[in-house]
Amino acid sequence: MLRLSRLIPIACLLFIAAPDLRAVDKPFTRPQPRHTKGRPVPTPWLGFGHDDHASIAGATYLKSADAILAMPSKKGGGGKLSYPKSTGLRIVGTGHSWMRPAYRTLPLIAEAAGIEQHLRSNTRGGEAGGARMMWEYENGILSSKGKPNPVCMAAITTGKWDVMTWGGYTDDRVNYYRGWIEFCLKHNPEMHFYRFNGWPQWAHGFGENDRAPKIENYRKKAAATHEHSVKFYAELEKLYPGKVHILPTNEAMLGTLELYFQGKLPGVRGLNRQTDGVSPSIWSDGGHLGAGMDLLEGYVFYATLYKRSPELIKGNIKHKHVSPALDKVFQRIAWQAVVNNPLTGVVDNNKDGIGELAAAK
Repeated sequence: MLRLSRLIPIACLLFIAAPDLRAVDKPFTRPQPRHTKGRPVPTPWLGFGHDDHASIAGATYLKSADAILAMPSKKGGGGKLSYPKSTGLRIVGTGHSWMRPAYRTLPLIAEAAGIEQHLRSNTRGGEAGGARMMWEYENGILSSKGKPNPVCMAAITTGKWDVMTWGGYTDDRVNYYRGWIEFCLKHNPEMHFYRFNGWPQWAHGFGENDRAPKIENYRKKAAATHEHSVKFYAELEKLYPGKVHILPTNEAMLGTLELYFQGKLPGVRGLNRQTDGVSPSIWSDGGHLGAGMDLLEGYVFYATLYKRSPELIKGNIKHKHVSPALDKVFQRIAWQAVVNNPLTGVVDNNKDGIGELAAAK
């Protein structure tokens, strides 16, 4: 009969040798980007070009300016209905959570540049903040039937605005923008229009067999986005020559990613805060911008709209997540994104940081 003292070592050996099923690696699941499909929309979409349809009856855009100004609005991004011309552009804009960071930082950047920036915005999260659903929302039609909220449209009727901006969204159609453009030009004939072109998400960095994100995958996604933008804007250019441009956030994000993978993005510790567990990161959750990246987006807006390099700003912009070194990098990235993308309409032929409007084709 074995003594207890001998059984204990044997038991220990058996325990050590037994496989730990919990330690077996789970199969790797390739991350997938979010919001790759929008809500189903019928063809034709009735929001533009169907003024006599019963579904459009009572739409804000069919009313007189006085009637629109008398309508109540539930909420907005603040600001007055009109402003006199001053040193800065008068901007009215809609958008979603990917636009809000720039709406937050653009006024700060303009102030540092000595510009009096006027901005009135109406935003909602996700697809609800896209051009189509914001048009339906402000008009009280289709998805917002009978519940108009003309935050931007009331301002537009005053005729004292220079620019309108939008956040692009999945499955956009040109007609989603035509209602806005026609309404704006009716009241502000000199207005120009800008749509941001998004950016790659963290998940776009993974190829079919990749277990970690790679820069070449982000390049492919950014290139595909640009190709789509070229076709999209070609249609708008035919309809409104020289009036519609892009805010090249896609190219600015790619420039940022290029430097990150080279280890040349000072102070940025990770790609995705949610997975890497560090901050500042480029993304907070794989899609939305991480801490400090709002300043980069604001620089893209400033550089495109004012046709000036942020590097020329002498004022000091303080941001708790952006060091002076990173600030300079962001300024350079933004300007290069603007002048190297023909869809912005901005060129800098003599390299002085002051852009010229590209010649019409």
